Amino acid sequence: MTNDQAVGMWWGLFIGDAMGVPLEFTKPNNGKPVKTFTEGGVHKAAKGEFSDDGAMALAIADAYISQGRFCGSTIQQNFIDWMETGVFGTRPGEPAWDIGMTIERSLRAVKNIQRPYTGSSMADSSGNGCIMRLAPCIIWNRHNLSAAIGESVAQALLTHGSSDCITYTAALAHELWEGKALPQYDHLRDRPINNSGYVADTYASAWYSVMTTKSFHAAVVDAINRGDDADTVGAVTGMIAGRVYGISQENLINGLQLKEQLLKTLQKIIGSD
Repeated sequence: MTNDQAVGMWWGLFIGDAMGVPLEFTKPNNGKPVKTFTEGGVHKAAKGEFSDDGAMALAIADAYISQGRFCGSTIQQNFIDWMETGVFGTRPGEPAWDIGMTIERSLRAVKNIQRPYTGSSMADSSGNGCIMRLAPCIIWNRHNLSAAIGESVAQALLTHGSSDCITYTAALAHELWEGKALPQYDHLRDRPINNSGYVADTYASAWYSVMTTKSFHAAVVDAINRGDDADTVGAVTGMIAGRVYGISQENLINGLQLKEQLLKTLQKIIGSD
């Protein structure tokens, strides 16, 4: 993976998240599609404001930077700090404003930060939070496939421990590292397309948007306009499409909230090579 491909994946996550936030929990948009940053929705989002997807990705990246390696305890502490104070998000000083139930239950279950893995193994806890935030694991390990997959699964297990979460996290990590849909995972994409919060649906929906369009922007627009969990499907689609196509819309990067912080963090996790 080249640095440019890593850069595309990073910005793609935040752009897809921010474009999707105002459309979260809406019905599929069969009229004029939303094609850029908007505002409002259930979270009263400002233009360019990202949600839990981006905030948790920043929390992971910060842990890599501070520790110089993967450290589950540091990542989980960062997650808890985000939940309680909004750090890493767009509304610091406020508790996390878009946190999934599976994630919140897992973070509140932590009793010893040195034993941070609290993800439920129950099938009904197979939410998409495990795959929405994994770009830093791929970028940090862009020259090491086994570490990219292993650490992506490890970050997932902090909050999501079901078989489906492990399966889809490993598949997406592998494909993001390779930069393409891999045939051994085609069966995971063989399902009805919708934007639910179930990890399998999000994975299939994101890949559908990438595989049926021909550019980063078109893929994200297709994904978010299906509504429902539009921010997370947008974030996952953005990661894939950013990795595959790169980001040519400089205006979208410039329109993101906390752009300078995102840029500095990206530069640190990429390093000097």
